[in-house]
Amino acid sequence: MRRTSAIWFIVLTLLATGVWIYLGKESIRKPPASEAQEGSHEKQATQTALSTKTPDTPLSLPDFIARCVNNLRNGNFVEGEIEALRQRLLSAPPDESVAAIQAFLATGRDAFTGEGFAVLNGGGLGGAPTMRILLLDMLGRICQQHDRPEAVQQAKTLLERKTSADEWAVALRNVGWGDPNAKPYLASKMREMLSEQAWRQQPSEGYLEAFDVIVFTRDAQFVDDLAEMIAQEKGPLKRASAVALDRLSAQAPLDVMTRLNSNPKELADRPFLRADYFAKADLSQTAQLAAVETYLDRQDVALGEKTKFFKAIIAPGEFVSDNLLTPAVPPEDSPQRAQILQQTVQQWQKNNRFPELRPALDLLGARLGNKPAR
Repeated sequence: MRRTSAIWFIVLTLLATGVWIYLGKESIRKPPASEAQEGSHEKQATQTALSTKTPDTPLSLPDFIARCVNNLRNGNFVEGEIEALRQRLLSAPPDESVAAIQAFLATGRDAFTGEGFAVLNGGGLGGAPTMRILLLDMLGRICQQHDRPEAVQQAKTLLERKTSADEWAVALRNVGWGDPNAKPYLASKMREMLSEQAWRQQPSEGYLEAFDVIVFTRDAQFVDDLAEMIAQEKGPLKRASAVALDRLSAQAPLDVMTRLNSNPKELADRPFLRADYFAKADLSQTAQLAAVETYLDRQDVALGEKTKFFKAIIAPGEFVSDNLLTPAVPPEDSPQRAQILQQTVQQWQKNNRFPELRPALDLLGARLGNKPAR
């Protein structure tokens, strides 16, 4: 009797163990539905984009973008993939590229590319820090090439909120490329950008490149803002302000000179810079010649500053660089300009136009080959 009970005890124990092992395996093999549905957005996007593809089937543009983003975010980046994406977007039919770019931008997703913000000749980007910036750049380039409105529309929507300074820089460029009547709008948005303290305190490369928008607008009211930054800021922001004001004075010399003559205190603490800006004048233009003569007649302008003007006007310098919107045009050094300057100086000498400046004026005349006036 005892032996029979022992046998039954062993049998029941083995059955219980088998059931436990089976249930344990089942619990491992089949997790709850809530857990099975969990997973990163990146993995889901990758599976959706690639599950039906074979090595011989090219990815669609949306899938190509998704793969690039996922690889960047997951650390699986393949060298050359970003440049391949650029080329694919440029070579695909515009409808296809524009739709793919806009669809991705609408998701709000992004990934760091490892590139710096770099501007090429003509305003396109040779480097974009994030995928969104890269795609905004490509959208602008495609729409400019094919005369399409989507880049301007996308940019104006983006510029309704503060995303990043780099995105704003590309968006402003896209508006400038696509809307010839947008200069007042661009000036307004550029003032918003300058007033954004977080961007201004830690200026990115895109923020600094956006100063070219000021030059593009030819809005002399920016003289006040730029002069303030030259006086108060340091480092790259100070330099960007000085370069922008120098180039603005070359692009819109009459407007800048009129502004400086109407506001005598402007740049009074930077007299030699002010002299350089007046030296951009085209003396063949009656209004610009009058603005220069008003400047040289001003009693608040010191003799040293006026002497600097005479030295600078022979060969005014200008910053030449690759810019988002304005062309890289070297300073004009034509025989016609030299001839006009020589004739103007002769007239000033003959009429004794600026008697207190006569020594500096005669020295300028001698450098130009003028004979001393009798």
